[in-house]
Amino acid sequence: MTAINRTDTLYVTALSSGVTLLSTSLRGAESMGDVLRHVKSQAEMTKGVVTLRIRNSTQGWVQQHNVVLNTQAKPNMSAGFYASTGRGQRKSYPSLFD
Repeated sequence: MTAINRTDTLYVTALSSGVTLLSTSLRGAESMGDVLRHVKSQAEMTKGVVTLRIRNSTQGWVQQHNVVLNTQAKPNMSAGFYASTGRGQRKSYPSLFD
C-alpha cells in the first residue's frame, strides 16, 4: 500500500452500483482510515458495497478499494464488522480502518 501524507491532495470518488455517491478532494488525511471516515461522514444513509477510487495527485498514484458501508448505524459506532451471536448480542470484529 502506498503512503498518504497530510500535505497530499487526494481525489476520492465513491461509487455504488455504478452511481456516484461522492466525488470530492481531500487534504490533511494521514491514512486510509481517515479517508474512509471522511467518506462515511459525507455519504450519509449508504448501505452496501461501495467502490472507492482514490487518486493522490501529489504522489501520482491511484488505488481502488471495495468496502462495505453501513452508515445507517449509530453515529458513534466504529467502522468495525459485527456478527450476531444468536442470543441478541453482537460480537465486534476490529476494523481495518480504525
